[in-house]
Amino acid sequence: MKILTRKQFMNTPIGTVFSYYEPQCFRDLMIKQSDLSGWETDFLYDNIIGALESESSDEYSNKCVKMEAGESVLMDFEATSREGLFEEEQLFAVYEKEDVEKLIKRLILSSLSPKSSEKAEGINIKE
Repeated sequence: MKILTRKQFMNTPIGTVFSYYEPQCFRDLMIKQSDLSGWETDFLYDNIIGALESESSDEYSNKCVKMEAGESVLMDFEATSREGLFEEEQLFAVYEKEDVEKLIKRLILSSLSPKSSEKAEGINIKE
């Protein structure tokens, strides 16, 4: 992982996995979905944390209320948003390929039963 300035981050490729970073504090987990083509100070992203399938902020809020009441709602890991903050001083924690591979492996391991975790040791992450 490395920490980048906004100017440095704007030069990263589509597909970059990142979090907003403030000294010693990481927020959200996102995937960059645009490059500099027409976007010199802004970008598009998919937010992985709290990525509820919804068409509006009202629908999103209603789904949160349903989950608080114990209901299950669908996630949408491909919903794209515009950043639009233009905060020059914003820092970005950028996850490198090895970090992403370890995260994927950890998520797979956490979804397996304890008896299956021994089998997961042999998981190979391919490019």
